[in-house]
This record gives sequence, C-alpha cells and structure tokens, in this order.
Amino acid sequence: MKTLRNLLKNLPTLLTALVLSIAVWAFAVSEADPTETRLYPQDLPMEIVGLDSNLMIVNDIDEQIELTLRAPATILNELENERSLINVTLDLSGLEAGVHTLTPQVTIGRSPAEVVRINPSSIFVKLESVVSETFPVEIKTLGNAAIGYELSDPELSTEAVVVTGPQSLVDAVDVVAVEVDIEDVSEDISRLLTLKAYDVEDNEISAVSISPGTIQVNIPVRQRGGFKSVVVKIVTSGQIAAGYKLTDIFALPPTVMIFSSDPSLLEGIRGYVETIPISLDGANEDLEISATLNLPEGVSVVGSQSITVQVGIAPIESSISFTNIPVQFQGLGSGLAATTSPDVVDVYLSGPLYLLEALDPATLVVAIDLADRGVGTYQLAPEVLLEDAELSVDAILPSTLEVTITAN
Repeated sequence: MKTLRNLLKNLPTLLTALVLSIAVWAFAVSEADPTETRLYPQDLPMEIVGLDSNLMIVNDIDEQIELTLRAPATILNELENERSLINVTLDLSGLEAGVHTLTPQVTIGRSPAEVVRINPSSIFVKLESVVSETFPVEIKTLGNAAIGYELSDPELSTEAVVVTGPQSLVDAVDVVAVEVDIEDVSEDISRLLTLKAYDVEDNEISAVSISPGTIQVNIPVRQRGGFKSVVVKIVTSGQIAAGYKLTDIFALPPTVMIFSSDPSLLEGIRGYVETIPISLDGANEDLEISATLNLPEGVSVVGSQSITVQVGIAPIESSISFTNIPVQFQGLGSGLAATTSPDVVDVYLSGPLYLLEALDPATLVVAIDLADRGVGTYQLAPEVLLEDAELSVDAILPSTLEVTITAN
C-alpha cells in the first residue's frame, strides 16, 4: 500500500518526465529529419478508371497533375526518386451521361506524407453515350476523267457501314464516303479506299469509328460515243547525213483523242493516225519538230493538243588503226639526246566515223614527255595528242617504251 501511495504521489512527476522525454525525442527527430513542403519536381500522369463501357469522354482532359507534398525530408527524397510510389486516379465509377466535376485521388506509398495541393484540383468531364448507326456509302470523285471518257456505275464491296462513337458526333454525321481521284483516267478503276465521315458542311468527323474501315471500289471507264483514242504514227522522208544514225524518234503526246460528229468515220481509223511526212534529209543533230496529223475530213483532234516529234541523231561510231607512227620527244633538256626502242608504234582510235575517215595519219602526234629527266634509261608510256575531243585512244602498241637519255 505504501508503495502504491508513493507511486500515485509521484505520478504527476513521472508523467511530466515522460512528456518531456517524448518532446525531446520528437525535437531530436525533427532536427535530424525535418518536415518540408515541396512541389513535386515533375508532373504525374493521371489514370482514368471506372468508365462505363457504354459511355465515352468527349472533352479534352489534361491527364498531367502537379502535386505539392508535405513530409519528412527523407520520405520526400524517396518519393522523388520513386515516382511509382505515387498514384493519381480519376474515378468515373457510377457516373451517367452528362457533365461532371471530379477531384483527382492521390495515393502515396510512404507515410507520413500528405498532399498539400493538387493542380488542377478539379477535373471537368463530359460523358456521352456510345451509339452506333448504319450509313450508306457514297462516292466523292475528285477531278475529271480524260477527254472522251466517262464513268459507269461504281461497284462497291459493301453498300453500308456502321459508324460508332459519342452520340453528339454520330448525330452530326451527314454522309460516309470514299474519295476517288479520277483525274485523267482512261482505264477501269479498281482501288481499296478508306472510308471517312462528314458533316453537313463537308467537314471530316474523325473521332468516330467506321466498320469496315475500307472498301473495294471498282468503276468501269468507257469511251464516249464520237470519241476515239489513237496512237500517233510518225512518218518521215529523206535520209540523215552520212556518218550519222537515228538513235530515237517519238511523238509527244504518243496518243491523241480524236472526235467526229459522225461516229462511222472513226470506225475506219484502225487505232492510229499518221503525221504529215517530216523531213530528216541531211540532219546531223537532234531535232524537235511541230507535227501536223493527217486526219480524214470530218475528224478533228479534241482540244488544243499539238504534236511534237523529237528525233535523236548521233554520229556513227567506229574504230581505226594506224601503224608505224613515229614517236616524238617533248621537254628534253638542253645538251641531252634521247633514243627509244622501238621508235614507232601502232595506234588504235575510235570515235565518230566521219572524223575517223577524215583523219590523216601524217598529222598524228605520238609523244613521250621527258621534262625534268636526266641521263639514264627509263620505261615510259607514249601518249597520242588528239585535237578532237570526240576521238579516243583505245590502245598504243607497245604501250611502254624503253627511252635512253644521253649527254651530247
């Protein structure tokens, strides 16, 4: 009893000592690991959860969140080094179609720690019901078919598609179509094309899904009555200059569209029309000539199509050889003499035939350059000095000569 009375008597003192000791411990801990308030050094991604599968978010949501945290310095440091310890979610569970204002939820995997500030602190969410609607497929043509051609009825792999998306967007769809570029087509069209949805003002609505997303489009293209596409056949007269050859000749355009108000006149034209004869007499260079077509009376070229004939002409290439051409020395120093063995060579040249035929072997110069060479014996290659760049040296035999230089 006496011990109990003493304990009770000293209880206030003991409690005071305990409180003081706890305070001292807390102060020591605080001094060693002070509590701080910090802005998290990077934005955190917000995960949207709980969205009903029959609803869609139709407004833009900023899914990056800025956090200000309060915690001991060691915990803040750990959280900054391990971003996965902080989870930010926006819970849409149980929400119906309409406009909602929600607060992001933050879960921190270390304690003690608290969120001082969330930016943004509230998120505006607009939900709409997901609906589907069937639309017929239409075709939008871009451009015009080639002159004299027209399109027949198109064939589609499917006549209707299903558009799925937020109700407001699906309600805004006026037409689902494919775009077909028909500019200058003259043959049947067969293409796999992507479907797009458009509103009444012809603006594309891209935030909906279309099933199927692509369709096969086949459009027959046929020639209109009274029109006919024909090949241009070039007719020439005369001979090009001697020593030259024709390398190419073609018409631009290679085909033309002709027309007659009497279709029976076109039946007698068998796939081509000829030009008025083009003279090549004496030509020795490339030509570009404006040509006239030889058309029957009552038949004309559609539009203002003019015919240009391009003719390629080049010299005939050949080769020739000359034997026993003397070797000359160039650049031999004063007071020196030179000999070579042998002192003649055979030369093989190639180039335009008219230049080779006009070449006088007496004018050929085969030389060896001895500049800066002193007394001695050398193995040197001779060189043919040609005045015309169109000629080339195929070979010199022998290709190397022994040259001896002596003092006079």
